[in-house]
Amino acid sequence: MNQPCRNDWVSVQTGAEEMYSALRGRLPAKLVALCKIRDYTCQKAVPLGAAVRMLSAVNSRFSWEIHGLGTVQMREDAREFTIVEVGTIQSLGHLITEGERRWLVNSRIDLRTISEVY
Repeated sequence: MNQPCRNDWVSVQTGAEEMYSALRGRLPAKLVALCKIRDYTCQKAVPLGAAVRMLSAVNSRFSWEIHGLGTVQMREDAREFTIVEVGTIQSLGHLITEGERRWLVNSRIDLRTISEVY
């Protein structure tokens, strides 16, 4: 709060565990903002949302590289942001730059390890 955006990488559950091979149904995204989505037509609880920049999986059926890590890249479509429920964010993401607009996803690291490294 009252700080500049950190733009952390997060892992968003977007499908079943079988999707995206080593990514297990999760795609990385850059967290841009957290927000409340208010529906004024009803008096129900206000769900928390997250504005993210989603990445797309490359060769999502299998990991053919020797390292076995998933590969992702920036989306080519016109959508700048996607709003997702905060509950679909599974963990922090650990991405390794592979090239311009392309990353390897280290899906084997856990939150405790990330906390120790950073």
